[in-house]
Amino acid sequence: MHKQTSKGWRRKTAALLAAAGLFACVPVPAAAYDDFETVTAQVDLPLLQELAVTRPEGKASTSAANYYLTGSSNPEEELTLNGEPVSGRGALGSWGAWVALSPGENTFTLRNGAAEETVSILKSAGAGEVETTTVLTSQTPLYDVAALAGEKAVFRCVAPAGAQVSVQVDGETVPLRQKVAAAVEGVPAVFTGEWTVPDGGGVRSLGPVEYTLRYRGETSVYPSEGALYAVGSGETLLVQMKDTSSTVFRESSTSSNFMATAKAGAVDYVQAIEGNMYQLGMGGWVLQQNAQPLTEAAGYQNRVSDVWFESDEKAERFIFNGTGQPVFTAYQDAERLHIFFPHTSGIDAVPTGSSRLFDSVRVSRQEDGVSLDFMLSEGQTLWGYVVEYDGEGSTILTCKFPPRRAKGSQPLAGVTVAIDPGHGGEDSGALGITATRGATEKQITLATALAVEKRLQSLGASVVMTRRDDSAVSLSERQRIAEQAKADFFIALHANAPAAGSNGLKPNGVEVYYYEDISASFAGTLLERMVSETGRSARWARYSNFKVTLNSYAPSVLLEMGFLQNPAEYDDMCSRRGIFRTANAVADSILAALD
Repeated sequence: MHKQTSKGWRRKTAALLAAAGLFACVPVPAAAYDDFETVTAQVDLPLLQELAVTRPEGKASTSAANYYLTGSSNPEEELTLNGEPVSGRGALGSWGAWVALSPGENTFTLRNGAAEETVSILKSAGAGEVETTTVLTSQTPLYDVAALAGEKAVFRCVAPAGAQVSVQVDGETVPLRQKVAAAVEGVPAVFTGEWTVPDGGGVRSLGPVEYTLRYRGETSVYPSEGALYAVGSGETLLVQMKDTSSTVFRESSTSSNFMATAKAGAVDYVQAIEGNMYQLGMGGWVLQQNAQPLTEAAGYQNRVSDVWFESDEKAERFIFNGTGQPVFTAYQDAERLHIFFPHTSGIDAVPTGSSRLFDSVRVSRQEDGVSLDFMLSEGQTLWGYVVEYDGEGSTILTCKFPPRRAKGSQPLAGVTVAIDPGHGGEDSGALGITATRGATEKQITLATALAVEKRLQSLGASVVMTRRDDSAVSLSERQRIAEQAKADFFIALHANAPAAGSNGLKPNGVEVYYYEDISASFAGTLLERMVSETGRSARWARYSNFKVTLNSYAPSVLLEMGFLQNPAEYDDMCSRRGIFRTANAVADSILAALD
């Protein structure tokens, strides 16, 4: 194929820009910018471009009928498996092969130029070698959790089959029993036990539960990570939301519909405890892991004394000075922003001052709270909103103006974009075709994020990165970083992986996930641009409640760029050209959203 010189490319690009009207201050697609080297200069992902088998590593045993072999090769040389060309191969030499297994020893020989590798897989009738353990793990509670006086607290852990396990709680020793008999001593087994919570009055922390393991003459002690709280008879349990955003469900099941997103710092009382969920006073259910039990009396009743309005060039704010921090419900549509504050009184009217967004606020007092309908002025659009608490009783509602395209060659000037490279630190994310010998998900997402940053900055945008290196960042912290910046877009970058033991050649394509209605259109646009730029197939843009998408202040999405076990997609996601295309797709999606 004819290679175009860099001068020829620059001439072509200049022509494209002129034809598109850039010199007349009309924005052009990001892909038309001739800055490949600048955008991808930092991309340096580990690539294994020699013959190697990375799955399995060494001799393997399985009872399955098929096995997915993976590895790397020299892309300049032919690759064969038992004399037949390997068709599942990426541009950089990664490969995968879905092979059938016969009973007994199965030998596979790979040749790549002068290099040769042989791997054996034993197909057995049974499940293969049995894993054993000598330690105790998964001891509950995994997080701070409350139990009612007179109710049964259930303790659970995983320990070697045949061991003796007990717990120490509130000065008592509770023996645990192995749940299911095991044929082999030492295999991981579940141990459980129950304890009746005493009535000690008030709400008190009993501290972490201490597990004792006695096995093969050795005694070891393992404290639980979370503490157990005892709620006295007739006492009101208050909980405070501890994550930046947590899903509130309509029923006591995570498969039920979503009702609201609870913000960090919100306080409510608990009506009921069922399984691993609390029912809040406002009616919805939250996972116990997201709510911190409180031992001191904290007012959940929100008595508002006054309401203030203020604004700047990017947003308008309504400040409710009160005594509580309620778990609210909210939604926005083309006509209004509706918010219901439970356990709230004292709001008779909401001043709109010189508001550009809203022409009025309709107040409806109810028995258990107050509803507010912020009615949009004609021709106005609410880009997003966020409710925050100052820790002293004030609730701040921030409503954002839509960002606008700027004129000239930097159309994103004044626009803030938060980019979230998934995983990091000890969390490598999914492994690719070459496992730990090549780029993993955390490395690919970071390299891509840095290229996206360069592309967006070239268009004038301010970019907020949730991580810039191989560091661990919690999901809540990722949200907090973006929310503090009041970003106009939030994009989490990830890469997909198929189910373990499946044919990695089959799944392919791009997925985008969103939660808030304001993100739906952008999710579809991003999917479309990713497909047109990268050539990967479109799987879907789908509503879901991934934690990093629970943002109401701006369109927020999670992008699954492709499949790491698919050789073609893995190699493209690792290549500078593939990363460049993704950076352009993200930028063009944002430009399209601002049309």
